Amino acid sequence: MSSGKNKPHVQRGKRRIPSLPGEYHSVEMRSQLEIHFAQELTRRDITWRYEPERIGPGHYLVDFYLPDLKCWVEVKGRFDSRESLLLPNVALNLKRDRGERLFLYMKDRAYLVGPRHYQELTHDELWDAIQNPPPDAGQPPDDDPGDNRRRVWRTRR
Repeated sequence: MSSGKNKPHVQRGKRRIPSLPGEYHSVEMRSQLEIHFAQELTRRDITWRYEPERIGPGHYLVDFYLPDLKCWVEVKGRFDSRESLLLPNVALNLKRDRGERLFLYMKDRAYLVGPRHYQELTHDELWDAIQNPPPDAGQPPDDDPGDNRRRVWRTRR
């Protein structure tokens, strides 16, 4: 896996090409990239739910929940300042409250999102991390949620 120093590049200004919504398995999705991602989940026989709930105080609507693998995936064609601010907080809430992980999937790269970092992944590394969760995935952490010490996220190769 790549180093955790590479944060997605925040794009500024207006979108040049609007997202094209569509439908997959009778679910209305906001973009063709989300449809492509859902097709890949289905091909890999991964159970998924599309936008099932809003997470955290920012009420962020994460695109996909993978209940059998206890993780969430946000699919983005364009990464903007809103995601840059909210996704680490969503990751913190998911890890602290549910013991679940958050990933960011983009057309040419992916990230494991942590409360204080983005760990860049290739698409192959993303699928490996999703399908092979670490042993403690799905378990809320034992430490005090008020503990401000740095928590290390580990993924298995």
